[in-house]
Amino acid sequence: MADDTLKIEADSGGIYLTLMSDEISLPAAMRFLDVQGVRKYNAKALEEIIRQKVHTRQRIAERNIAEERDAVIDVQVAKDGLSATVALEAPFFTKPWPDATDIENRLEEKGVTFGVDKGAIENIVSLKVTGEVILVAKGEPPKNGSNAKIELILDPDKAGEQEAEQTTEKIDYRTRSVFLNVHKGDKIAEKHLATEGTDGMSVLGAPLKAAPGKDVAFSAGSGVEVTEDGLSLLAALDGRLLNRDKKLMVLPELEVNGDVDFGIGNINFTGSVKVKGSVRDGFSIVATGDIEIREMVEGAHIESANNVTIGGGVRGMNKGKILADGNIKMGFADQAYLRSRSDVEVKNAILHSEVIAQNNVTVMGGSKGQIAGGKVQAGMEVMCQTLGSEMGTKTEIIVGLPPEQAERRKELQLLLSQRNEDSEKNEANLGFLKKLDQAGKLDDEKRQMMVKLMQAKFKAQAAIKSMQEELKEIEERLELGKSKGVVRVKGVCYPGVSITIRGVSYAVQSPFKFASFAYVDGEVKMRSYDA
Repeated sequence: MADDTLKIEADSGGIYLTLMSDEISLPAAMRFLDVQGVRKYNAKALEEIIRQKVHTRQRIAERNIAEERDAVIDVQVAKDGLSATVALEAPFFTKPWPDATDIENRLEEKGVTFGVDKGAIENIVSLKVTGEVILVAKGEPPKNGSNAKIELILDPDKAGEQEAEQTTEKIDYRTRSVFLNVHKGDKIAEKHLATEGTDGMSVLGAPLKAAPGKDVAFSAGSGVEVTEDGLSLLAALDGRLLNRDKKLMVLPELEVNGDVDFGIGNINFTGSVKVKGSVRDGFSIVATGDIEIREMVEGAHIESANNVTIGGGVRGMNKGKILADGNIKMGFADQAYLRSRSDVEVKNAILHSEVIAQNNVTVMGGSKGQIAGGKVQAGMEVMCQTLGSEMGTKTEIIVGLPPEQAERRKELQLLLSQRNEDSEKNEANLGFLKKLDQAGKLDDEKRQMMVKLMQAKFKAQAAIKSMQEELKEIEERLELGKSKGVVRVKGVCYPGVSITIRGVSYAVQSPFKFASFAYVDGEVKMRSYDA
């Protein structure tokens, strides 16, 4: 057997090599012998042949027919069953070289039936690759299922960051709150279910089972609930969303440990708010529940759908506003605006402020208990220790129907008048159309008009009834104000004070002590404090 550079022969005397060309190296010659299956030979003799370029036939090995092997096809299957390899040992050159079918048959003997790479087998054969481990089959690995995943829709730890991420403009840190407010039913998080995975196949044709993904539970605390399908976490109530001890929860109360300032931002909360410090100038708190502020309120906006309590007081600087649908309680108010749909209770003083209360305004219990400057309006009663000041500070007190209800009363009276007038016109038109209908002269267009007029009639009747009921409530409150409307001054009432009850005014001309003012026989009269 020969190629262009070497020729190998064998007889009973041994194995012989003939150099056919000088263009061959010793490693190439050794490779040639290996491919020919000659593994035991005189290495020094081979080296001399190549070095001295001996072109005559040279004996390089003894011949032992018993050691002249056929090709060895070694198939190995990986422990995980996902691959199989072939390592080929060449046959002695007098023996036949294996073809692709021989290798494939050997793979089958080893049980390799899946993922066989016939191209790799053809390369082994055509290139007579020996002494190398060649990948000839690949299995399909199982694809394990992915674990369930919880995705946060609302992240309490990132409250206030979204605005900064979405804009390159200057951020108003007053409006950016560090608290995340949620409403009942808001989706907080959702679960992406675990998947089962996809089974694989070994090169031996055996299925490889995929591991299913693991489930994960919502990390839920109080104030949240999981939907029936188990896929969503919802707010069970209005309040603040927070992550405490790695649990998502909604609390109906928001507590600020320090001041409401640039570090906190404005607060708009569906629940109660407690502030252990103060509310600084320019900031606001709006809440559906009670608002409790332990220290001071500066020129801020405080608004509650329930009660407001301020432990210190309000230095409003003519811009601070306190609004409550319930009661307002505080230590003092200076240059502030207070409006309550119930009572206003101030311990020390109301100074140069505007105060409106649906029921009563009381300034008692402190060292002064004084109302001086500004305007105080109450639906029922104003009571204080000192009214006005020695300097004659202009102070206006109004008792009786609250101004907004007086305006609403006028509005309702006007609306009722208009609605009644419209109803009369509507009724006249309906009467005309009904006569036409009775005479059989009502065409389709007029019939549709009659239907619309009937619908408008019922709608107007419902609106009129509602306005009449509201007006009745206001009138009843006005009647109550006639008997209850009073201003009481336990200490001194100074000149400069104007008292108006039921539209009739009384100007205090000289100091009075222990006095009360009430509407009697069409005028405001001063009586004793307990009268």
